[in-house]
Parts: sequence; structure tokens; C-alpha cells
Amino acid sequence: MISGFASAIYKKYEGSAFELMADVVSSALDMAKMKKEEIDGLFITYLPGVFDGLAYPHFFTNQVSQYLGIRPKFAEVSDYGGASALAMLYRAYKAIRANEAENVLCIIGGKGSEIRLRGVTVDSMDKLHSGISLTPFDKFFRGLDEMNPISDYALVANRHKKVFKSTDEQRALIAVKQRFNAMNNERALYRDPLTVEEVLKSPIISEPLHLLEAVYPVDGFHAFIVSKRQSQLRDLDVLAYGEAHWPEIPAELNDIVYTPAIESSKRANFNLSKVDAFQLYDSFTITVMLQVEDIGLIEKGKGGLFFEENDTSYKGNLPINTGGGSLNVGQPAYMSGGVILEEALLQLNYMAKGHQVNDVNVVFLNGIGGWNRSHSVTLVLGEKK
Repeated sequence: MISGFASAIYKKYEGSAFELMADVVSSALDMAKMKKEEIDGLFITYLPGVFDGLAYPHFFTNQVSQYLGIRPKFAEVSDYGGASALAMLYRAYKAIRANEAENVLCIIGGKGSEIRLRGVTVDSMDKLHSGISLTPFDKFFRGLDEMNPISDYALVANRHKKVFKSTDEQRALIAVKQRFNAMNNERALYRDPLTVEEVLKSPIISEPLHLLEAVYPVDGFHAFIVSKRQSQLRDLDVLAYGEAHWPEIPAELNDIVYTPAIESSKRANFNLSKVDAFQLYDSFTITVMLQVEDIGLIEKGKGGLFFEENDTSYKGNLPINTGGGSLNVGQPAYMSGGVILEEALLQLNYMAKGHQVNDVNVVFLNGIGGWNRSHSVTLVLGEKK
């Protein structure tokens, strides 16, 4: 199913986003032993500002095709943020099975540094461009000078603490365990040993969240080629899939400590006891805590206890974010879906040098987009039967 994949991540890339994208696509094509002219389908994700700081390039899929020199039969933008990578892979998989294409290119990424250096995020781009609207209701609540999305996740962490008595130490433990997995991952930007005390001593960015509980926005791309062609990679299949989209703003939700992963994982309906490794979206430590609860690894409210009681390292009984996740690899263009998808493919192809899980046949992935509440995609990959 997947004949090639590649990535490149920098804290700050000096060239253009298009140049970096083209380099990564070229590497993926090399792995697939494929020419660019053979690409006949394109999926890409995009957030305002991640292509060289621009608000939105005109006819975006056409610009990407022009720059890469491809002529796809179809080209689509997936705008689910961190859930986009998994969604587009599944849609490419379906297109191949339906004979709508033979070689589909999926691209995730951009330049986070352009926005970061200007003191905003993709979730506050309206501070730089007056013509941007984030919701149909901006005039009712966009007057505050909030630290979006950091303050949003901080509210969720505080709510979880109040309702379920989770602790700062438990969230810090998630960062520590993921750092252990990153220490031998050559793709990770952060590889030094980390302790709970060091996490809790790092600066508060929005109470109760500390600096070492948050991803670092970086420049980078991931490219994946879904194809009918036989390749050097393991013959994998989609074993389960589910997605969910919650359009409500926070004030309309029953409680902000739940994510749409509850629904997407139920729709995937996969036996978790058959999973060899989990790759969960990790924009913040609290995001991971919510997901282990919402996908059903432990009952709601006991996510902190889960990490105290289980070894989630690549050597452990329940490996989670085996490459260190985006907390340590970095978050390309404010979207981590490509990071967890690449790690799943590395594990399943026994290419995870230094952090390989033994005997991996099934990997469970969950991507989150739009803070912790808007989009969730659950994808289970495994050996083709």
C-alpha cells in the first residue's frame, strides 16, 4: 500500500516552503523508485501562514502541482490539522482500491518558524492578517488577547485536574517517558534525558502547563506515497478506520475534557489487546492523557494513573509514541500527524533505528486537529492478510 515515505525537519529552514516540500517529495519518490510523472493523485493539508507566512496561496493544489511538476487526476486539501495525515492516507488508500488512481502523493507540513518569529500561531493568524476569520463567531469572542491555543489547552488541563484530580506530576511523567523514547531517535530534535522535576521547573506558559509539556513549532514536511505498486516496504493494510468531527465551540460542549477520539475510536472498533504500539497525537502532554482515556486504554479520568502504572517506552508493555512524538521531534507547521504516521511506518518496517519495538505487526494511530476537540481520525495499520 505505501511504497515510499520521507521527511525533513528543521528548527528554521532558510529556503522557501516550496523548496523544502519538493526535496521531501523527491526523497519519497526515490524510496518508491518512482518518477514524479507517475503521480496521479494529490492530497495536501494547509494552515494559513505555513507556506512562507502567506495567508492563503491562490488555488493552492494547483500551485503545489505546478511546483512539483505533476498532473494529478484529482487534487484535494484536507483541513483537519493534526488529523489530516491519517485522513488523507485513508482517502488515498480508498482511491487506489477503487481504481481511481495508481500512485497518490500525500503531503503534510510547512514552515512554523515564519509565524512563530512574529509572535503568533496559526490559531491567531487574524492578529497578522485582518482578512482572516477563524470561526463564524469571531466578533463574539475574538476580542480577548488570549494565547491561543496554549490557553485553550491550559483550560482543559485545569478542568481535568479539578474533575479527576490528575496532577502536574502525572502530566510531566508523560513528557519524561516520551523523552526516553526520543533519546535514541535520530529524527528527534530533543534527545537529552529528562526528569519530572525538570519539567515542573521549566517556565509556566499558561497555568498549569509548563514549557516542556508543549510542542515546538518547526519547519518540515512529511510525504507518503500510496500505490498499487510492489515496493521494498512491508505490504501493509488498513485494518480499521474511524473519524469524527465536532463543530461546537467550547461553551457548547458538555465538557472540554473529552475529545472526538471517543467517537473515532469506536467507529474504528479495533481490539486494543491486538495492538503492538500506539502513536497518539501529542500537541501537549494533556492531549496524550485525554487520548489514552478516550480510545479506551483506561477509564475516563485515570489517564495520569495509567502512565504511573505502565511502561510506555519502546521496550515496555504498552509502547506509546515510540519515537518521542512531536514533543521531541518537533511539530512541523503546527500539525503533528505526519510525525506519528512516519513513526508507525518506521516501526512496522523495522526501520526504527535505536528505538525499535520487538515483533510489531499492528500499530494504532490517533490524530487530533483543531485544538483537542474539533477533529479526530483513528487509523490502524498492520500486515496485509
